[in-house]
Amino acid sequence: MKKEFENRVSKISNSFLNQIVKNIFTESNFAKYSKAPAGKAWHHSYVHGLLEHTLEIIKICDLMCDIHHELNRDLLISGAMLHDFGKTEELQFDSTFDYTDKGKLLGHIVIAALEIEKAALKIPNFPDDLKNQLIHLVLSHQGKLEYASPVEPKTLEAIVLYHADELSAKTNAYKSAIQNDEQTGGSWTRYLPLAGTSLFIPPDDSQNDKPKETLFD
Repeated sequence: MKKEFENRVSKISNSFLNQIVKNIFTESNFAKYSKAPAGKAWHHSYVHGLLEHTLEIIKICDLMCDIHHELNRDLLISGAMLHDFGKTEELQFDSTFDYTDKGKLLGHIVIAALEIEKAALKIPNFPDDLKNQLIHLVLSHQGKLEYASPVEPKTLEAIVLYHADELSAKTNAYKSAIQNDEQTGGSWTRYLPLAGTSLFIPPDDSQNDKPKETLFD
């Protein structure tokens, strides 16, 4: 997965975006990022889950750029790479998964936005408009104010990133819930508070092709 991430970074043609992504994802930062879960319990809540979640989103965003040529691919992919970077500071995952003091006080969205602001200041002539659009992707990626986004998506790239994030997260969470409960022999999972429903478990004869644990083996 590291090689796939690095290869995708190398395809960012905008020099400012390429540089800021590389400056933020230093070797030590990436080592921590690649071990982090994407969440404490809901989705991709396992070691390397954050990197897997990010790569899924990148694939979705690339597909949308192939369909909708008006999208700024470099900006969208850079936002996808950085949108959850703050989770390396929001979560502690050495032994158990839990929130850090910094994570509880600031949250991963603010942490990532501050990191981008700081990194952009170190790159000569980094365009303010480009920086603001990149930070907007991070600030709005959870879509709604009630979902803890400081702002709602206001650009094409932001709305795509929000839905790509939702698609990756919910697919993983629902898949995990089904896999966890399918051994009970029932046709439905337990009630999932975050989903607001229980999920149908297909009969065994319809699951000849079991879902892979990761798309990136």
